Amino acid sequence: MTACLRAFVALIAFAAQPALAAEASKCKATLVAKFPVVMEGPRASVPVSFNGKPSRVWLDSGAFFNVMPKAKAVELGLPLEPLPLGFTVNAIGGSFTPQLARVRDFGVLGVTLHNTQFVVGGSDAGNGFLGANFLGVWDTEFDLAKGAVNLFKEAGCNGTVMAYWGNGMSIGEARLLSSDRKTDFHIYVEVIINGKSLRAMLDSGAPNSIVGRHAAEKAGIDLKAPQVVASSRMGGGGSQRRQSWIARTQTISIGGEVIRNSPIRVIDDGDDSREHDMLLGMDFLLSHHVFVSQPQRKMFLTYNGGPIFSATTDGEIGHMTTIAQDMGAGEKTVDPKTADEFAGRASARLIKGDTAGSIADFGEAIRLAPARADLLASRASAYARAGSPALASADIDAALAITPADHRLLTRRAQLRLGKGDKAGALADTTAAAAAMPRGSLDVIPVVRLFERMGLADRGLALLDPVVELHRSDAQYASLLNARSWNRGLANADLDHALKDATALIRRAGPNPAYLDTRALIELRLKDYAAAIADETAALDKLPKLAEALYVRGLARIGSGDAAGAAADLAAARSAQPNIDRRYAAYGLAAPGAELSSVNGEDDDRD
Repeated sequence: MTACLRAFVALIAFAAQPALAAEASKCKATLVAKFPVVMEGPRASVPVSFNGKPSRVWLDSGAFFNVMPKAKAVELGLPLEPLPLGFTVNAIGGSFTPQLARVRDFGVLGVTLHNTQFVVGGSDAGNGFLGANFLGVWDTEFDLAKGAVNLFKEAGCNGTVMAYWGNGMSIGEARLLSSDRKTDFHIYVEVIINGKSLRAMLDSGAPNSIVGRHAAEKAGIDLKAPQVVASSRMGGGGSQRRQSWIARTQTISIGGEVIRNSPIRVIDDGDDSREHDMLLGMDFLLSHHVFVSQPQRKMFLTYNGGPIFSATTDGEIGHMTTIAQDMGAGEKTVDPKTADEFAGRASARLIKGDTAGSIADFGEAIRLAPARADLLASRASAYARAGSPALASADIDAALAITPADHRLLTRRAQLRLGKGDKAGALADTTAAAAAMPRGSLDVIPVVRLFERMGLADRGLALLDPVVELHRSDAQYASLLNARSWNRGLANADLDHALKDATALIRRAGPNPAYLDTRALIELRLKDYAAAIADETAALDKLPKLAEALYVRGLARIGSGDAAGAAADLAAARSAQPNIDRRYAAYGLAAPGAELSSVNGEDDDRD
């Protein structure tokens, strides 16, 4: 792989810091690769091709190797080979036994690499990744705020500050830490929390930075303290999820930068944390411009401005005022010139909440490349975020005129049309999306939900079996199994299997309110009213305003002869979700007193 990438090496001039001009005259940095990055949510996405088929993958410096989920390999038609006996991969959520796929012709950055290998397996994040074997071999520059990740090879640069963009800025220098394994290309860097040195992995595949529980306790963080907030159970490549918390820190220091009073996510330890204490994720990388110098064993960084570790916690704990020291002013940059550069900056602006700037940049990208459907689709997302659905719809229409069989765009247009009450148009788009959908892809789920909302759960059911089958070792398996059982209950189809799956799911995952609600719906269909009432009561003990649980319990109470209890439940369900009657009436489950005229079929709140 290295030899292939060297085929497109280009020599560039390197502007070192003025104080190091003597050393800089000997310093040469060769540009090995320049990735045009667009942020897809918290993922850094780049265009590639698999055996001539255009696609995209995500850049993940935290993955030990190129990796893809099994569903992606099936979609691409890649044959799978076994790896040596005993070969396992440790990840957040546990380990998994992978397989190997070989891509005959892998296109990246205008070059075709032959016989490129991908490890296949683990939980499905929705795409494949280029791993540390791509991103950790040479010097790596992460400039995600401007949509760029660049690979360099440096020579004669010892003692040179490699932050070539940082003239007049405060430049941090963090120490890189070594691995015991020669084949480990991960980027490890020293981070000091509350005065304690921790080993952090620079992980562009992690949406947010996290600290392992043991390391957090080493840094004096008490997870039983009153200000610590229990957060969601987090997953990764493994099939399980681990408890996480949001804690407060006194100081977080990276390369001389100091952040005081910052929140940080903490996660229960697992096998994946044996090599590191912490992950530095996208929240860190979007707020910094970073150059990782392998020969000098340093990471040079400057601060872009804005929140760092609090960027992903405000929604749960509210805004925390942090104090930054020795971070300097934000970087002054030259405006983009190409469509890719405008798109990269636009996507970073969108994830940071600058919708106006994002729309303007996507507009410039479209002006420069009007035939690119991906740019129109991205601006549609920005318009939707800005509360302009009509403009979002126009961009999706324009994108579909270029790529009429794009199942993701068809799904988005169907959602917009259904929201406006255009059921016929939504059904046409949903049907087309289902026909164009790769079998087993997680992209099926929003299509299934569209069919469900239109009273056609039976049509969605046909799409779910291959998805469930391909994700049996996935962290999302429980929610997929629940979705199939729920739709079987709505469609009044294969109820015995639906009940068996729902019961097994609750035994495995515990009394999740959504799972209890699913089983109760099936029990209602089977006229086991007492069981349905018991399950919904257990669900409502945890989520007292869950409209679906109130509605189904109301129907079960009608069946059991409890008219007063039924009336109270149905009234509460309608108060929480005014359009709920029509959703259930489409499946022959109308309740007395239903008002069906004003409903447009919006999503439920079970998830």
